[in-house]
Amino acid sequence: MEISSIIAPGRVGLGSSGELLVNLKNGEQSILSLSKTTTITSTQVLALNATPQTVIAAPGAGLAILPRLVVIYKIAATAYAGIAAGENLVLKFTDASGAQCSSVINSTGFLDQATAQIRYAGPPGSTGTTVGDVTPVANSPVVLHLLVGEITTGTAPLRVRVYYDLIQVPF
Repeated sequence: MEISSIIAPGRVGLGSSGELLVNLKNGEQSILSLSKTTTITSTQVLALNATPQTVIAAPGAGLAILPRLVVIYKIAATAYAGIAAGENLVLKFTDASGAQCSSVINSTGFLDQATAQIRYAGPPGSTGTTVGDVTPVANSPVVLHLLVGEITTGTAPLRVRVYYDLIQVPF
């Protein structure tokens, strides 16, 4: 990763995509303040438990994603139905069996509404969830997952924006 605009000589600068790069004293580097927006179709939403959807691709060898915030926007459309207890949205590393890396977004009162809705979630534990610390996974994608079961009907796509940092691992 190469600094293209210098803010503090040799220490902080902007990368070629506008990301904030920090060179640490020991020669390591962190990339801060990245974001990625993905659209999840209604067909994909209906299968999110069995088939989580990638919202950030694997970053490459020696790098790990640290999600800071996820914002999900649902357009006004036919409300999703058949939402059971525990069918809530989270970010996870790798796949459905991976470590949870966001707090929970409740589907009830969100996906089951016909009106446009927006929700956000921080890191695990930031909104009273029981999941606390998370081990970053090197070269792992981040996926959107529905924790339990599948939703039965609905037509609204979801726009998912994840704000995250990248770190070198091990550091």
